[in-house]
Amino acid sequence: MSGEERSVENGARFPAMVRGDRWELSWDAGGTEIVGGSVAALATAFAVPRYSVAVDMGRCSMTLAAQGTVLLTHCHSDHVAGLLAWLSAHTRRFREGTTRVYLPADRREALVEALRIWPDLDGVRRRVDLDDVLAGVAPGEAVPLSGGGEALAFAVRHTVPSLGWAVGPAGARPDAVFAGDGTVEPFRENPGLLDAGLALVDCTLVEPGTRVAARLAGHGHLKDWLELAPSLGCDTLALAHLPPGLEAQRVVELIGSEPPASGPQLAVWMADDGIENGGNDDAG
Repeated sequence: MSGEERSVENGARFPAMVRGDRWELSWDAGGTEIVGGSVAALATAFAVPRYSVAVDMGRCSMTLAAQGTVLLTHCHSDHVAGLLAWLSAHTRRFREGTTRVYLPADRREALVEALRIWPDLDGVRRRVDLDDVLAGVAPGEAVPLSGGGEALAFAVRHTVPSLGWAVGPAGARPDAVFAGDGTVEPFRENPGLLDAGLALVDCTLVEPGTRVAARLAGHGHLKDWLELAPSLGCDTLALAHLPPGLEAQRVVELIGSEPPASGPQLAVWMADDGIENGGNDDAG
């Protein structure tokens, strides 16, 4: 069971925890549930069960293991470390369904080779052909998903070959856009990339004085997103990939110091820690 999304006095919202799990958070994007977690340098993994798809696999859970398709934004360890567990669990428990991984084309051969030589992965290699499972994708390519869904890849700017993914009904406005890791520049140039019910974006650094450091490391900064928010057409802008150890109260304070005058609803993709500042517990 999921709890309820929660808002605080400056208008920011927090996703609901699933069964009390601080890592597994849930959001209703116009009737499509997005489940998962994202903490910079530790793990990022999301699931959209409506389309049996996961975006990144930095960790694995029962919800993630059930998804038949994985879309990787890039191959940093905090986005792929759970892939071995997913391959093992999914091919064992859901062997009649799809087993497919899409990733940046420049990284396909290296990942296939790594999985070929990984020790004690023989059971997976017997159940599936890794050459068939892994497919390289370029920006602008679309891949089919279960349930009439589609995932469209687009270019982002990170320190390694990377993609963002727009996920939703084929030929329609996406339910969710997963921007992956990267700077805000592609979205300044083309705000329409984030036009969706929910846009999950990289907000690795939040403190004043760290904006240049974020850009040099190929990441987004809270102030970048607060400035860009009025030009975005998404229904909700979710700040994800936040730094480990960050307290929810601190994010609320920073947003409250320079709140956007307009733009989408803001969400902070972390457990809310029971913030007591005039919030409410109404779902939204």
